[in-house]
Amino acid sequence: MLQATRRTVDQVTAVPELPVGKLAGLASRLLFAGAAVLLVVVLFKVASLVQARAVIRAVQVEGELRHASRQVIAARVLPVARGDYFTVDLEAIRQAALGAAWVDEVVVSRRWPDGVRVQVREKQPVALWGAGGLISSRGDLFVPGDLAQQAVDTEHLPILFGPGDKGTYVMEQYRAMNSILRVLDMRIVELQLTDRMSWFLRLDSGIQLVVDQADTLGKLQRFAYLYERQLKPDAGNIATVDLRYRNGVAIGWRIPQDTPGAGA
Repeated sequence: MLQATRRTVDQVTAVPELPVGKLAGLASRLLFAGAAVLLVVVLFKVASLVQARAVIRAVQVEGELRHASRQVIAARVLPVARGDYFTVDLEAIRQAALGAAWVDEVVVSRRWPDGVRVQVREKQPVALWGAGGLISSRGDLFVPGDLAQQAVDTEHLPILFGPGDKGTYVMEQYRAMNSILRVLDMRIVELQLTDRMSWFLRLDSGIQLVVDQADTLGKLQRFAYLYERQLKPDAGNIATVDLRYRNGVAIGWRIPQDTPGAGA
């Protein structure tokens, strides 16, 4: 008798298929990540190449300079102009340039691809200080060297004297005093501050004034008032006016005379 046999068929677990959309998204993400890595590598290589070619090779000094030397400024700047366009220390360059004679202000900027621009403003002298020194419009005392060799026009500059650390203070007082004397159509041509803080003024009219540190400007205003009211007619004969008195002045005449206001 024929007997039928049964064959068992092993069951195979089916692998679920990913949707086409998810496969495409995964592929795009992998592609984007690869492109990003490639871009970073390319940018790094480009940056390295640019940096290698941007080493500072030129320093240009600009500005209307009459006394400051472009060569001297450049020589001070070059040792600190190290690095490349991106890493060069602009503040170090500015400080180096400020150390040169006659330099008042400095602005430093980069100039693509391998340069630095140094814009310089020169000091403007407004007064002589002692023998060989100058005071700038900012009140800074500086000694630039031989003024004659540098062709500095000092003929119309006032001469100021004082203790070495009082340059700025003397300049401030000079301006304040001149503003008082301007109403008399006079100006100071020489001003000296002594160690005892007394002031000696020589005016362009030839009159010499002496005043102490106690209410200096107030006493100078008193002189201006007295000059307009009493002394002006005899101004040509006045040699000195001593203002170191609380309630009066002492007048020294070129030709002694008995004039109202003498010893007032």
